[in-house]
Amino acid sequence: MRGLLKAGVILLCGLGAGQALADPPQSRSAAKRLIGRVCDLIETHAERNGLPKDYFARLIWKESRFDPNAVSPVGAEGIAQFMPGTAKMRGLADPFDIDQAIPASAKYLAEMKTGFGNLGLAAAAYNAGESRVSRWLDSGGFLPMETESYVFDIMGEPADKFSDSAYAGTVEPLDGKTSFAVACRKLPVIMSRTVAMASITVKPWGVQVAGNFRRGAAINQWLRVRSRFPALLSGRDPVVSRVRTPIGRRGIYAVRIGVDDRAAANVICQKLQSVGGACIVVRNR
Repeated sequence: MRGLLKAGVILLCGLGAGQALADPPQSRSAAKRLIGRVCDLIETHAERNGLPKDYFARLIWKESRFDPNAVSPVGAEGIAQFMPGTAKMRGLADPFDIDQAIPASAKYLAEMKTGFGNLGLAAAAYNAGESRVSRWLDSGGFLPMETESYVFDIMGEPADKFSDSAYAGTVEPLDGKTSFAVACRKLPVIMSRTVAMASITVKPWGVQVAGNFRRGAAINQWLRVRSRFPALLSGRDPVVSRVRTPIGRRGIYAVRIGVDDRAAANVICQKLQSVGGACIVVRNR
């Protein structure tokens, strides 16, 4: 089973059409069968566990890009990105087996939706852990930056909106013009605006170069800054996340360049300031 999945996932590693055409027909056929199987499992087990299938598909896509063999920098494994300890606790023998991992993921999410009250908090807990989300709800403070972005990518709304367990939010269809089965199978050949959680390595420090109460405005601000200072900022891949500030309860969308240590972050910020740019160095939570 896993050998077939490894062969099938060749296409998933390259999302461009030109790359896909370069692969042998048997590889494309295996990838197509794999994606179809993944989408069928997502639909079946979403319905079986009372989850919106579009929500579940977005979450699995966000986790791994439908790659059954994904392993994250922190050790999460498989298409549903279970940590080994969580997999053991959930009775998941092989997280790399989609026939085990997808049902286990759906069941876990359904339990957390019941426990926390809505899909947004279930997604947050899937990413950050149940205890972290419980502490956040009980005591305030911050969710991890990556969790804020994770919930937004899946639900289309900030995590704070779901802190009221009675708030359900709205799950939009993957594609309002076609069926779920078709839309789900198209995901692997669409260049996504989001980054798979399996590929994210969170840097401990950040150089904040833009920020706004609206996500789109923050991104546009970053694009303007990058165009003004291409020598310093071209090629750098920023992270957009919500952060709390004293001037607004729901915080702002901050655009930060991840850096490994404070000294390196200071160097980047000082260079930017020396040519007329604005920035601050912050520790990522």
